[in-house]
Amino acid sequence: MKVAIITNHYSFQNRFFELEEFQYMYDDILPIRFLHRYNLLEYDTIIVQEHISVFHLKRYRSRLIQFLKSGKRLIIMGEVIDGWLPHIEWETSEVNFSWWVKKDGDLPLIQRNSSHEIYQYIHFPDLKWHYHGTFHPPQGAVSLAETPEGKSIFYIDRVSYRGELIVTSVDPTYHIGLGFITQAKPFLHGLAKYIHAK
Repeated sequence: MKVAIITNHYSFQNRFFELEEFQYMYDDILPIRFLHRYNLLEYDTIIVQEHISVFHLKRYRSRLIQFLKSGKRLIIMGEVIDGWLPHIEWETSEVNFSWWVKKDGDLPLIQRNSSHEIYQYIHFPDLKWHYHGTFHPPQGAVSLAETPEGKSIFYIDRVSYRGELIVTSVDPTYHIGLGFITQAKPFLHGLAKYIHAK
């Protein structure tokens, strides 16, 4: 299993890459501005970090689509704005940054498809810090976590492409790089274990 992670090299991303704790997760770091220099088909999984330049994502959209069509796995985290990848329907929502400091506070999310294999590695409570928006997964995709209104924040799509598209609006590498929100670490470790188990 060979894994690459696409980055802008923002400061929080660079701090994340400095952490030995997560270096087992990926083999190579690919700067988005120079993605043309790499043969993406050498990788089994590519992770798109949060806050990547939409301009450059659109620039390389055809290569990422080709990657998915070849049967590989693409993981996208954080916001998926401006329709940069087909078949992802995004809706921006207000970010709840303070629910955990309130007495009996909770972030209302509902676990879906709890028997899905990914939940062998990820514990549902580790998804609950906040999310930056919601999705309307295509028919046949598997939603894993939803708002009470039935909007997904985490889903797996194996129907739109030959490969596997994993999409979530949580932002683990951002918070790990900044050094706060503890749930981000076990979530990302769980995701890494899922990647390397398949």
